[in-house]
Amino acid sequence: MSFDKKLKALRLENEMTQKYVAARLNVARSTIAGYETKNRQPSHEKLTALANLFDVSVDYLLEDDDSIHMNSSKNRLYTSEEQSFLLRCRRLSPKSKKDLLGYLSLLELRDRN
Repeated sequence: MSFDKKLKALRLENEMTQKYVAARLNVARSTIAGYETKNRQPSHEKLTALANLFDVSVDYLLEDDDSIHMNSSKNRLYTSEEQSFLLRCRRLSPKSKKDLLGYLSLLELRDRN
């Protein structure tokens, strides 16, 4: 899969908008749209930021061979569901994060019983 298709797939898989990704990379939304339509190529700095945002390697983003993704997913510390959860948590406000931790404590208590 090509870079533009991988970027869009990762963004959708992680339930992120172009606007959100653009804000995280400090670029315009149209820049992200350009990355996703082969009209633009990211700088090395932005490519690294994208890899960090989606918790993948730069190699994965650039390589057309999808087997890299399959191999790297076997070595990942988190499942895709856990990664999605973590990415969504990162977008929460500090107050919401605190509330979520309190709710998690309640769920842990419930699961122990």
